[in-house]
Amino acid sequence: MLNSLYEEAVKKRGEIIEEIEKFDSLDIDIADYWNFVYIEPSTGNYKIAAGDGSYSHRKFLAFNLYAVAAYAIIYDGDKLKEIENVELDTAEHHKFFTDKLRAKMSIFEIENAVNALNAYDADYFLIDGSLFGDLIRPIPKDKDLHNLALENLENIFEFLKHKENIIAISKTSTSNDVFHSNYPDMSIFERLNKTEGYSNPIYKNLSSEMKFEFPIHNDFFRLFEFTIFYLRLDDYKNVLKVELPYRADKKKIEEIISIIKRDSIEGYPYLLKKAHNGVVIKNKNIEELATIIGIYEKSGREMLK
Repeated sequence: MLNSLYEEAVKKRGEIIEEIEKFDSLDIDIADYWNFVYIEPSTGNYKIAAGDGSYSHRKFLAFNLYAVAAYAIIYDGDKLKEIENVELDTAEHHKFFTDKLRAKMSIFEIENAVNALNAYDADYFLIDGSLFGDLIRPIPKDKDLHNLALENLENIFEFLKHKENIIAISKTSTSNDVFHSNYPDMSIFERLNKTEGYSNPIYKNLSSEMKFEFPIHNDFFRLFEFTIFYLRLDDYKNVLKVELPYRADKKKIEEIISIIKRDSIEGYPYLLKKAHNGVVIKNKNIEELATIIGIYEKSGREMLK
């Protein structure tokens, strides 16, 4: 089979290269979209928190062993405080099993975020990923997933009561709301400009994006307007996508950028990176957990090794 793929690569090389070159020759004046400015890191005495989540599982013949975790860090001057949320259990095989794990992880992440803002009085919480994307995702029809989605919406409802304290940051995005191109906005900003700065913001209202009503707190959620912009914290570092769950003007955007920049290293918020590294559950970890518990049932894949 690999030989056939190698032959296909030789055959399609010219066609694929031609498609890539179309992307390189986009006729866009990036100066119309990008603010080429240096923004000083904030010197404010802010208490910043950040969080991330992870999940993993091992499939056995009769069941799944799974682990779900979320981890948040609160940085207050020279002190680091931690919040953990974990679950380790078995579950039957289910068509939407990984979707359930992802939903559980999201619940844990938002619970930690609310805890950081309420109990630890954080000034800002950096959340990894797209909060806007989470909200416009349709509610699943599967009963278990539906219930998990409602639980998560309840948590997000509590979270968004602190809208001025929330900063959502994505490392990847396929959105094309800026250039309306077949290529993602992030990839265009990445390709056509390498300098520090931020994009002109776009504003997206949940009401205009929703094709359904929220089963709970519908009036509350549909009022929200998001400010979305792309950001490069240092020359030649990766472009990030930032979402704020309120309408922010240029002055406010630059204030938020200065806060993000204060504790960033190599063009990325240090606390988000630390949260990710502290929570990631690798395949070897779930194997170790199975050994600690004493689960030795065959998975069914041993014969392939």
